Amino acid sequence: MQTDRLFEKVDWATYLAAGSKAFQLGRYADAEKLLQKSLADAEQCKANADTAAPDIVQKNGSGNSNQSAITGAELANILTQLGDLYWVQGWYPEGEKSYKRALTLVEKYYGPDSTEVAKSLSKLGLVYRAQGKYQEVEPYLRRALSIYQSHKEANQEDVATTLEYLADFYKAHGKYPQAEPLLTQALEIREREFGESHPSVAAGLQNLALLFHACGKYKEALPLYERTLKLAEASWGSDHPSVATVLNYQAELMRLIGNFPESERLHWRALKIRQTQLGVEHPSTAQSLNNLALLFQVQCRYDQAEPLYKTLIDLRTKDWGPKHEYVAEVLNSLAEVYQEQERYNEAEPLFWRALEIMQESHGPEHPSVAKALNKLAQLYEEQNNFSEADRLFRWGLGLSEKALGPQHPDVAQLMSKYAALQQKMASMDEEPPSDMWHSE
Repeated sequence: MQTDRLFEKVDWATYLAAGSKAFQLGRYADAEKLLQKSLADAEQCKANADTAAPDIVQKNGSGNSNQSAITGAELANILTQLGDLYWVQGWYPEGEKSYKRALTLVEKYYGPDSTEVAKSLSKLGLVYRAQGKYQEVEPYLRRALSIYQSHKEANQEDVATTLEYLADFYKAHGKYPQAEPLLTQALEIREREFGESHPSVAAGLQNLALLFHACGKYKEALPLYERTLKLAEASWGSDHPSVATVLNYQAELMRLIGNFPESERLHWRALKIRQTQLGVEHPSTAQSLNNLALLFQVQCRYDQAEPLYKTLIDLRTKDWGPKHEYVAEVLNSLAEVYQEQERYNEAEPLFWRALEIMQESHGPEHPSVAKALNKLAQLYEEQNNFSEADRLFRWGLGLSEKALGPQHPDVAQLMSKYAALQQKMASMDEEPPSDMWHSE
């Protein structure tokens, strides 16, 4: 009898709590099973309650193990957690489906202009962006921002974060003038709400620094990084992983301005922190290795870059699987090392493997596929295989224009490279045969 009573208590809320815990611990497979079970049971409870009697709505947003009192908000919460689980694993189509269902429920339960709706809109905007569905991103983030700004009682952290999401989207598409005022506003909110020494202000400073970094305003970016570093060290200590993140960005900026010794010093410090605090196989540690390898590569220190990239391929494959975009990125980098040394036979299969991964992970029309095609086209151009280079350039250019629009900087750069190839091909056609001026 006691066992029967125990089993009676295992309902959707119990599965939800267990799934949430597994999610927090990084046990994603267990979390998915538990959350799916919670969802199935909750949907059945909701259906039973709707059939038996009108739903008793309690707008308190909390979980309720009473089978007859399941609300749309509680069902949306399960779906949102499932969406979050899929998001962190890069399962974006599954995440989109869960977030969409959650949005429908919270719109009905809280109303279309509630801050709960804004949260769902932001999550959908991010998952659309991750899939390259760029036309969907801005409307969702704009609507979320409008809802937050219309509520005086809205959490200002949510307002600042949504401003940063939208700004980051603009930055990624080269719309720097549209991004800057949004990031400035987000930083002002953080400073006003939390004080200039609060850790979240460091995040706002870093975001603005990254924008200046991206658009080539290095002098403006440098003091922001320095201020960010001081706040991070004061908040978390000099050996915290967040400090390593700032050091990494500073080091990359130093590389871009040609201060290679300072870049290397900062990268080694960041790597030491990550190895000590996170472990030698952590993805962030791998990122530091990648940045060091790139620094060696741009200095033509290929004997140091090549083994690092090979190690990274093993680490990325172990962390994310053999068909993840992070693996493709390192394959491209190693292929470039071979290409720069004119080791074309070693570079070519790596570029093709990276292209296949991008096609499988993002779909055949994603901008990342266009970039991979561009790298292959340049490889063939260097080998004077102009017909194959022309085919790949046209393929990549078509994908880029469709996904990003003709005004995007990446499209303009690709168009310039393609035009240069056409000029080279035309000049080759005009050259007379080498033996034309010799008599027989």
